[in-house]
Amino acid sequence: METVVTTAAVIMLAFYGTYTLVAHGIALGFGKRWLHSRQQKDTTAAGDLPGVSIIKPIVGCDKNLKANLETFFQLSYPKCELLVCIAEPDNSPAMSVVRGLLGQYPTITAKVFVGGEVVGVNPKINNIMPAYRQAQYDLIWICDSGIAALPNTLQELVSHMTSPEVALVHQVYFGTQHLRVYLVANYFGQNCANGMSWLIRRTALEGVGGLASFSDYLAEDFTIGKALWTRRWKLAMSTMPALQNGGERTLTSYQARMVRWGRLRATMMPWPGLLEPFTECLVLGLLASVATSHLFGVGVAWFMVVHVGVWLCSDLLLLTIIEGGVVGPLWKVLGAWTLREVWTFLLFLEGVWSREVVWRGTRYRLQMGGKAVKLD
Repeated sequence: METVVTTAAVIMLAFYGTYTLVAHGIALGFGKRWLHSRQQKDTTAAGDLPGVSIIKPIVGCDKNLKANLETFFQLSYPKCELLVCIAEPDNSPAMSVVRGLLGQYPTITAKVFVGGEVVGVNPKINNIMPAYRQAQYDLIWICDSGIAALPNTLQELVSHMTSPEVALVHQVYFGTQHLRVYLVANYFGQNCANGMSWLIRRTALEGVGGLASFSDYLAEDFTIGKALWTRRWKLAMSTMPALQNGGERTLTSYQARMVRWGRLRATMMPWPGLLEPFTECLVLGLLASVATSHLFGVGVAWFMVVHVGVWLCSDLLLLTIIEGGVVGPLWKVLGAWTLREVWTFLLFLEGVWSREVVWRGTRYRLQMGGKAVKLD
């Protein structure tokens, strides 16, 4: 029995050391080298830039909607159209915001689509489907309403499309664990692209079935990325992180989002999803501390203090990399980080407990493979 325990402890420490060095090392190194590295280096002549159709799906009207949407009216890109998709009726608060901006920027080529078109269960695809059908250009930038843009953001995205082998350019977002996994996956050329903000080649998307063919998946970004990646298309990550500027968030909405994403991952990628806790700070640290105590007699508490301290420093450094500098009041960052690390395992347990998810007030049941059935 002692041999079995010792062997397990050795395996645990080997995994701990390998994962910690690889995940944190690659994320920090690749993030530092890649993110924010090309923002001021665009030398493409304006006349050589391809046209781009920008699709902005809007659901609801938060306090930052006007500020976020206005940045897309202020883009310096010379050849684009802005297609705004509003899920609510014409008299919605969001429509008032859009009408105001249209009047403020009359020279911008823009169209408004209201109500969408039901082609499946995915509400985002349903909302943007009319705009997608009428988009003028092959390059389409689909960007959520909670994202802002810099004047040169679109130039940077398009600069990655110079190779005809690239089908999709995506922007990284969030921080700590999500950012770490995102950077490592993209470093190794794996499918890890989020649909919050991405530029996609429509001819490539049509070659894998078209947008509507993914409307029975709630995680359409993962399934589209997988379909393109499987067909040997290249997926590129922008050097510009997505500028998240959503409205007020509550702990309840955070919980619902994390649980929903956890259930989606568990149905789309069962084994990686079930192994997620072993890549988290506290779970991995506790297992490694027990292994270290068994092999070397090091106190569990001392190991955890050092482990958590190093992990925290790595996450703070990663946050400064994605933010391009200071991350804000340290006490807020530390509070959010601590809450996230303590809460994440409980959210994982809640996530694997059921296959039902709620998205924007509608209930869905997830099937293995990622497809969803609308319950309400």
